[in-house]
Parts: sequence; C-alpha cells; structure tokens
Amino acid sequence: MDQGNLLTIPAVPWKVESVESESRSELLLDFYDREQTPLRRYVAMLGVDPETARDIVQETFLKLHEHLLAGGDQSNLRAWLYRVVHNSARNRQASFGVKKTSRLEDMTPAANPVAKDLTAEEELLERERSERLRQAMGQLSEAQRACVVLRTQGLKYREIAEALDCSVSTVGENIQRGLERLRELI
Repeated sequence: MDQGNLLTIPAVPWKVESVESESRSELLLDFYDREQTPLRRYVAMLGVDPETARDIVQETFLKLHEHLLAGGDQSNLRAWLYRVVHNSARNRQASFGVKKTSRLEDMTPAANPVAKDLTAEEELLERERSERLRQAMGQLSEAQRACVVLRTQGLKYREIAEALDCSVSTVGENIQRGLERLRELI
C-alpha cells in the first residue's frame, strides 16, 4: 500500500445516540465498510503484518457487536474501535515477543487506489516520496507515530486520547513533535 494513501481523512460522523436491535447489524456493517481499511492501515503502522492486522480488525468488530449487545457506551464508537484495535495489536505483539514488521504495500490492492495518468517519471517520484515518508514515520517514537496516524485518519485530539488512553495534552505534544520530526527527516 502506498504511504500517501495512508494520509486520507474520512468525513464520517461517529456519534451514535442509540442503536435499535434491528438496525444493529446495519450499523455494524456500515462501520465495518467505512473503518476496516483505515483500522488495518493503523495496525500496519504499529508494525503488525497484514494477515494479523486483518484478524485483529475482525476481532475488534466482534467485540463491537458484543459491546453494543451489552448496552455499552455509544457516544464515540470510532474512538472505541481505535482503542480496542490499538490494545489488541499491542497485546498480540507482546504475546509473540517480537515486533513483526511489513511493508504497507502488502495491503490488498482494493485498499490501494492507483492514480491513473501518471507518467513513468511521476510514478517514480511518487514511490520515492512514499518511501521517504515510510522511513521517516519509522523513526518516530511509537506514541508519536500512533498519534500522527490517528490524526491523519480524521480523529480529533480527544478521540485520539480516548483511543490511546492518554491525556489530550499528551496527544497534542506527540503530534507536534512528530510533525516537527517528519519535517526534519523529509
């Protein structure tokens, strides 16, 4: 997957007041359709291989279903999803005892829309830009990388803080320092 595609911001409202039992499956399918690719990208940025990332995302949506059935908090399901997927990825990495890494290009082609009408030179320049960004992102601390990636996914500072279980000021600091570091490296 092209790193440039990682930095897309979905314009989706994620506040749900209540979920009727008959519309729960529609809500879950809608959430899955909208968020499975960004969640997999996020997990990949945490250093998890694509196959494990798919498993983690699927398990997260099963947990969302259980959460909704149990009448859990529905005020910010998007932040809830990112928090669960983040914790699941970290737990999976800890259980393996090693940090798996893979290239983002290993994601499915459907998640990687290809720009058309690019010359060979433009394609080469885009690949080089993507590689520089990937290398620069790899040099950020885990906290900075997680905050920057979640922000590029459209989450607000408060949502990132909920997802990563930290304060809003910590999120702001990590994003600021991460972006400064990226400017230096790129």
